[in-house]
Parts: sequence; C-alpha cells; structure tokens
Amino acid sequence: MQPSRPALALAVAAGVAGSKRAAGALVAVVALFAAACQPATSGASLESFKKGEFADLDFSQDLAAPASPFIDASGAEHTFANYKGKTVVFNIWAEWCAPCVDEMPTLAKLQKAFPDGDVVVVPVAFGDEDARDSARDTLKSLVGDDLPFFYDSTFNVTYDAKTGSFPSTIIYDAEGQEVARLLFPADWSSPQAVNLVTRIRDGAKS
Repeated sequence: MQPSRPALALAVAAGVAGSKRAAGALVAVVALFAAACQPATSGASLESFKKGEFADLDFSQDLAAPASPFIDASGAEHTFANYKGKTVVFNIWAEWCAPCVDEMPTLAKLQKAFPDGDVVVVPVAFGDEDARDSARDTLKSLVGDDLPFFYDSTFNVTYDAKTGSFPSTIIYDAEGQEVARLLFPADWSSPQAVNLVTRIRDGAKS
C-alpha cells in the first residue's frame, strides 16, 4: 500500500527537520571543541589575582622594560633586550633590605617552576659600586646558583622602571611590555604567584 501524499510530505518534512537538528547539534559540538582547543588564558583578566599578599598588584603601568644596562658579577653589561621572546620577572632588591632578602628564595623556587626557559627571573641588586661583591655573596648564600647575579650602581634601571621601592617585582611579557607590578614583598613560590606568571606567559592581560 502506497502512503498518501500528505503522509509522505509529513515524513519528508520530519526527516528534514531531524537532519537540521542533527546538523545543528554537530555544529554545536564542533564549536565547543574548537573553543576548548583555544588557550584558556588568552584575553582572560588578571584582576582575580588581586587578593592576599598580591592585593596591591598594579596592572596600569603600560611601560616597556628598562633600556638601561646592568652588569653581572664579572662586570659584563646586560639589558632586558637579551630576554626578548621570554616572560621576565624583574626583581629589584638590595642586601640591606630585609624583606628583599626574605623573599629571594621564593623567587628562586618560582624560576624552578618554569624549567623550559620561557620564563626568566631577573634579580637586579642596587647599591654603591663598592658593595657589589657583598651583594653577590649575599645572593649566593640565599639561592646558590639558582638565580643569576646582576647589579646596578647607577640606579638607572629603577629610574627606567619608574619605581624606587624595595623590593619591587615587575613582570614583562614576551614583547617586553609591562603587564603587572607589585611593590611589596611576597611569596613568589606560592601557587597564586606561579599561576599569575603562567597566565601572563600565556598571553593574559589585565
């Protein structure tokens, strides 16, 4: 027995509708998959990190990394241009600054959390030229060889960075632009700190 034309038309319409629903569901699944494949941190806000000892994080300074040079233990000059393509955690410290000394081991642990080299912790000590060797020995006693020693007796680097606070920690993205700064001591080995640096490395902005 052949189905009537109205019944056949209804069946065809139902099939078409079902196909559209199936196609729509497939598109939705593909869209969700594509979204999941995107970096989770891209474009995400960093404001959620402003709590606890990181409550005073500042995301408002749109500054380039300092251009002035600083020197290593041998007296060789370095600049932040050497770290192009890497996320830089720049720490301003001095051996006479007790909070600076206290937080330094946590910065060494932060560096160990990024063994691939895409994040570098750059501590630069500041003081008179005749105190350079003493600062070097202090860093050695605090972190061994886990962090490099850099020094600036001119204070030009802190001038470029627009801060005179000790300690200060400023995070620059891979393009050398400042993303965040904290002008207070903190535990930089904490999960909160590691996640903050990870988010910045992955492209998050404030």
